[in-house]
Amino acid sequence: MARPRDYDAPVLPTPDLRKHARDLLQHLDDDGARFVLWDKAADEPIELDEDLFELLRRILIDLSQNRAVQVLPHSMELTTVQAAEFLQVSRPHLIKLIDQGVLVCRMVGTHRRIKLQDLIEYRIKLSEDGQAAREAMTKLAEDNGWGY
Repeated sequence: MARPRDYDAPVLPTPDLRKHARDLLQHLDDDGARFVLWDKAADEPIELDEDLFELLRRILIDLSQNRAVQVLPHSMELTTVQAAEFLQVSRPHLIKLIDQGVLVCRMVGTHRRIKLQDLIEYRIKLSEDGQAAREAMTKLAEDNGWGY
């Protein structure tokens, strides 16, 4: 008897799932995106918009590269341990960001909860700030002839 699926748990790629994901990606890369699924039971196509198709494609890429996948709603709240793991920082550093007002949390009893959406926005801002700094350094180097 099949075990019931825990939809809150990450999908861990098995060798068969990795192979299936690679095969699907190869098919998509060879034939291009069609944005349609076929419902065998109803014998009819189901159209997918481009954003949903890209999400499915990214999931296939992660699974094919042996990375676990978990889909989480933006409104989900994470513990400080989970949030620190998500940002790839230490928990004390995360607490410091909260204390400085960089990140917002809500208290549940004595425990902090941080919205996933806020963590995603913070990570995007860090990435954009880093890109802007790299571009500024490149321009400065070019302006001063500091090339290789």
